[in-house]
Amino acid sequence: MPRFLIRTFLFALAASGLVTGLQAQQTEVVLSATSSAKLVLAMTSPKTTGLDGATVASDFTAVLKKDLDETGVIAVLAERLPADGAPAKAWKEAGAQWLLSAKLTKAPNGDLQLEASALDTAAEKGVFTRTYNANKIVPLRYLAHYLADDLVGRLTGEKGVASSRIVFVREVSRNVKEIFQVDRDGMGLVQLTHHGSLTLAPSVAGDGRLAYLTYKGGAPEIWGQRRKDGPHEKLYPSGASGSMLSSPVWSPDGNRLAFVQGDRRGNTDIMVMDMVNNRVRRLTDGIGINTEPCWNPNGSQIAFTSDREGGPQVFLMQDDGSNLRRLTGEGLYNGSPAWSPNGAMIAYVSRFEGKFDLFVYKLGEGKAYQITTGVSTSESPAWSPDERLLVFTSNRFGPLQLFTTDLSGRQIRRLTELPGCQSPRWIRGR
Repeated sequence: MPRFLIRTFLFALAASGLVTGLQAQQTEVVLSATSSAKLVLAMTSPKTTGLDGATVASDFTAVLKKDLDETGVIAVLAERLPADGAPAKAWKEAGAQWLLSAKLTKAPNGDLQLEASALDTAAEKGVFTRTYNANKIVPLRYLAHYLADDLVGRLTGEKGVASSRIVFVREVSRNVKEIFQVDRDGMGLVQLTHHGSLTLAPSVAGDGRLAYLTYKGGAPEIWGQRRKDGPHEKLYPSGASGSMLSSPVWSPDGNRLAFVQGDRRGNTDIMVMDMVNNRVRRLTDGIGINTEPCWNPNGSQIAFTSDREGGPQVFLMQDDGSNLRRLTGEGLYNGSPAWSPNGAMIAYVSRFEGKFDLFVYKLGEGKAYQITTGVSTSESPAWSPDERLLVFTSNRFGPLQLFTTDLSGRQIRRLTELPGCQSPRWIRGR
């Protein structure tokens, strides 16, 4: 996160489920992870048993349409719709390639069931069928999320992200920040920590374990969970420590934790702790700032930010600290790297004329693409699990809030109106 990185440099100078700025490039290049062609899907009105029609319309149908419209691969037909009982040919002539039908049932005990099927209107044959059973405490909109994700998976081979969640830091009062979680659609806000202090830099392991930095004891400490659904406890250091700590991040397999530790001279280095034997190893060793580590998907490499060659830049190294090389080659300030889920891209921020914008570096091409532009600042990029979107924070409406964007930068959406947000992490669930 750029503001935290700035504070780090100043420090250095002073110390010496419940259900089954890089300069703007001369030629603008738009990066897209998906084809521009979308499958056109039409929906008939859901059949219902034991459910109020108005509730279904607002909590299921409207949510499903929004989920599908935001996938980037499915367009929901909204005009010239035939009657619900019309034959497949009529829907095809109206422009629909798939026709989705759904039946929602609420049992006497309150449990929900969704039966969904999709028809190829040209071939007039079924292409999708699925039944969902949910406990009565599961919101109806969750069934819409699950259906949207499975439809995207059926079409693209990669499950959608409507049912995913975003973990982030939010300022709740002066000098108090806590970690929260929100659903992909901005609903379902849950507070995950209650330390009453500065609690920062969340990281989520593949099995849902949290790690984060907190000042609850005065000095910074790394807290989190050693086992899935386990209690929150101090992970590092084992005893008292006056060292500067920051940026804890789980390895993909959840067996290691990378983090940043400072010394009395104001230098900071990337460290890795083996969570099995609690052994800590230093990966960088030099004068200056090394910070913001990020693992590649298989845990063999780490991207990080360093000022070892002047201003902050993104560097890469192996997970043992070897094979160090610089990634970003242009601009005076590049940082906050985030490795994409398939390992082919790294998102980062670059400062230009006093503000930050998002960039994506395609490793196979050796080229960087600018994602956001404008007078506002964009910070802390993190990838969606399907790699089609980025979540980030921006002050385009005043205080820092959560936004998402596709890789073209044309579809920027505000996720929530919560102010004082930072450090988002996009996860499948926890």
